Amino acid sequence: MATVVIQQGKLQGKKSWNDSGFEYNEFLGIPYAKPPLGPLRFKSPEPPEKWAGVRDATVVNKNNVALQLDMFTNQVIGSEDCLYLNVYTPKMPDEEFKLLPVMVFIHGGGFVVGNGILENEHGPDFLIEHNVVIVTINYRLSVLGFLCLDIPEAAGNMGLKDQVKALEWVQNNIVHFNGDKNNVTIFGISAGAASVEYHLVSPRAKGLFHKAILHSGSCLNHWAVNYEPKKLANLLAIKLGYKNSSEDVNSLKEFLINIPGADLMVSASEVCGNYTTEKGRIFFGFVPTIEKDFSNGDAFLTEHPYRLLMQGLFNHVPIIKGFCNREGYLTYVLKPKAILDVQEIKNFTSYWSFDLDSDDKIEYSEQMKKAYSMNIKPGDDEDKVGIDFFSDFDFVSGIWTSGKLIARKGVPVRFYEFNYEGKINFFKLVFGINRTGTAHGDDHTYVLCHKVAKEAHGHDLVIRNTMCQMWTNFAKSR
Repeated sequence: MATVVIQQGKLQGKKSWNDSGFEYNEFLGIPYAKPPLGPLRFKSPEPPEKWAGVRDATVVNKNNVALQLDMFTNQVIGSEDCLYLNVYTPKMPDEEFKLLPVMVFIHGGGFVVGNGILENEHGPDFLIEHNVVIVTINYRLSVLGFLCLDIPEAAGNMGLKDQVKALEWVQNNIVHFNGDKNNVTIFGISAGAASVEYHLVSPRAKGLFHKAILHSGSCLNHWAVNYEPKKLANLLAIKLGYKNSSEDVNSLKEFLINIPGADLMVSASEVCGNYTTEKGRIFFGFVPTIEKDFSNGDAFLTEHPYRLLMQGLFNHVPIIKGFCNREGYLTYVLKPKAILDVQEIKNFTSYWSFDLDSDDKIEYSEQMKKAYSMNIKPGDDEDKVGIDFFSDFDFVSGIWTSGKLIARKGVPVRFYEFNYEGKINFFKLVFGINRTGTAHGDDHTYVLCHKVAKEAHGHDLVIRNTMCQMWTNFAKSR
């Protein structure tokens, strides 16, 4: 058994081994903030409490995943008591120890589902062989993480502030796990990648990390920001039976604080699913937003990320970012009607977030129809145009645009496109897709260990080892 003393108290972890026989130490379910319960619901995270004696960090409490509506069972799982992280280290400190680079993983899930603490979903097995310390974190999701009422007690972006609190915890404690607080790489997938980029543009995260890796996500993606948070909050309250004025935000907050968490999650999902102003495109609803600045030092984001990137007002750290070549398979799964509409009607502009004059709408639609149809070959899938369009619309355009803006300011940006079609491609395995190309999130299982694709052989193993070597070389660089 491995033990360590951190600021909060003493932890007992355990030794573990990956399938290659590589030994490492793991410390599971460590609280990095006070549980956001009762009056702390919708508030920014508070510092964690200390404990007496030795805390057992050898197992994960499955109930400590963030409260959410499971997308496969449609059942509410998890708990509001969710602000926990895991630490995995290949070597504990000793008299001659050398601090190791740290990699902090932020999970995806559209800001509404997912977790960072279940080992069979985000295991460190592959990366840790390269002598880095791995940290995986939870954060609040959906309405509990992103309700915004423009008041200090519900200012918005609580989930992102949770992530900041976790990064602060890393700065204060990771040395006790042989990690170098001055060499921290944050990385994430999908909404986790968008989160990483939000940390790039937020002054709250300045100095908390030194490099960033982004898999298939950007803060400029349309699904990663909500421009009407109060409208959505009012719709949720009405759905739950709120009768008072929508202008009385303090009354609204008190009403929502007293609603059971499970009811909040179910109703939030229904409200977002019926949010017709989003024109049928991917919409997760309670996601990051631009906050009101109360001059209390708590705001995470008070200006649009595009403006901040244009002006160079972001954390200048080296970056790797990229995407899979058929990201649009996510829309194929979540919004199949949108694929068919684009395929049959070719009305690309109807999904844009702004309206066009009728003449412009026709002109731009024709230009886009030509652009997406010009490379069609005999034998291509019938919905290729729709898949390719939503690959760009939902992901690639934002990823590419933010990368260019960052690079223009002299920051090293390395782009990648993941095209490898193997037997352990994550998204295809989870959703049973047997089609050409790499889907959104397919590269996840080439970096982190997941129960659906733990074993790799042949070319899959070569690609996985290569990707892990590249990512950890980047994390080790200065």
